[in-house]
Amino acid sequence: MDPIANPDLLIQQLKALIANPEVFSTQGTEIIQLSRQAAVALEGPFETFQRLAYSALPLVSARVAQEHNIFQTLVENKDEPTSVAVLAEKTNINPVVLDILLDYLSTQFMVEEVSPQHYKATKLSNILVAPLFIDGVLHFHDNCLPAFNALNYSLAHPTDPRTPFEIGHDSPVDFYTYLESHPIQGAAFHRFMEAQFASLPTWLDVLPFDSEYAASTTPETPTFVDVGGGNGQQCVALQKKYPALQGRIILQDRPAILEKAITPDSVERMPYDYLVEQPVKGARAYYFRQIFHNNNDETCHLILAAHLPALSPSSVILIDDKVLPDAKPATGSVEYTAGLSLAMKAMFNALERREGQWRTLLADAGLEIREIRRYTDFGDSIIVAGRKA
Repeated sequence: MDPIANPDLLIQQLKALIANPEVFSTQGTEIIQLSRQAAVALEGPFETFQRLAYSALPLVSARVAQEHNIFQTLVENKDEPTSVAVLAEKTNINPVVLDILLDYLSTQFMVEEVSPQHYKATKLSNILVAPLFIDGVLHFHDNCLPAFNALNYSLAHPTDPRTPFEIGHDSPVDFYTYLESHPIQGAAFHRFMEAQFASLPTWLDVLPFDSEYAASTTPETPTFVDVGGGNGQQCVALQKKYPALQGRIILQDRPAILEKAITPDSVERMPYDYLVEQPVKGARAYYFRQIFHNNNDETCHLILAAHLPALSPSSVILIDDKVLPDAKPATGSVEYTAGLSLAMKAMFNALERREGQWRTLLADAGLEIREIRRYTDFGDSIIVAGRKA
């Protein structure tokens, strides 16, 4: 045996990590990646197949446990073990089925069996009762999982014009239109999207908008047009960052979306379909947040073509989206961004783009990238583009 390879020492170190994970946090990303590689290297063919075959169950079982307040009940009881009988009474799930469910949840460390038929909350239990994770699990289970299931069919039938989402849900409409008639899923999605970015930096942290794009404006100047801006969160953030900002701030989206906007009266609300010519001419900035990653290249070209006639020499297009590196990093957020890109394919027949793909996309549309400013470790960036010189 290689003298460096000491299984007993490795086991001791792993136990120490589990007991005090904060000690290892500075190298956490690399340890997680190596641990996963080690698990795959050690498992036999049967274990590998079982891992793949049941890979959907963590999400499914978490959704069931949230829906039936299993996590909430255990968290409320704190360190006091809760019996299956009590949980069955509170959840109205058959005790035999509930026992199987709890058995599986314990294998995923979402609950802990402290004695036969008695369970308590874990670190994951506490995380999964937070509103962000309740909404996130609901969204991925209810909205995305059927789309993921249809991805293989979609790729095997490339002439089918439907997205995997439309196939998986047997839906005649796209994801966002679907949400309008599914208020529970729609509300969870919008809350999840808003909450997951709440603690992260934003484009306003890296782009001094007032000095670079709003200089010498008057109250009549169209200064900021938020295209497809949803409830207007970015308009509100811009005004908060620059309360003395001069000029018109305009929120554009579908009428049904604008009705739910959170913007003050100082923000104009304008119904608009970004596939038709932009009616606001000569604005300093046309801002798109997470619009292009929801669309394939052909549709992105149509969106950009609809805005080219509106651009003046002082106009820019601001694209707030992920810009993935052309060279994949050895460690870091690759799994997250790769999974997200597959999700974009499943939901919209689109993708998260690499920097080279962005440059090609915009160049083909008659635009050039003037700069890219990244503001998170996950590739979130603001792209500043204008007409080709």
